Amino acid sequence: MAYTTIKVTDEVKRELIKIAGELKAERGEEVSLNDVIEFLITLYENRRKKPLDMTAFKKLITEMREDSSERVDDVVYG
Repeated sequence: MAYTTIKVTDEVKRELIKIAGELKAERGEEVSLNDVIEFLITLYENRRKKPLDMTAFKKLITEMREDSSERVDDVVYG
């Protein structure tokens, strides 16, 4: 397998390392930054394939309050 170098900001690097730590704790095995990026790509691809539930979304809009942003994320992103 060939590898390459990519540039990321320090903040992105910290977040990738944080996710790596969480995945390591969940899986019980070492996790590379490459593994983290593959994991994030898989999440992205799976979310793109999931159709938006417009019924739930419309209901949410009618019930929405200022503190509902997490519920919006649940409906939109699953």
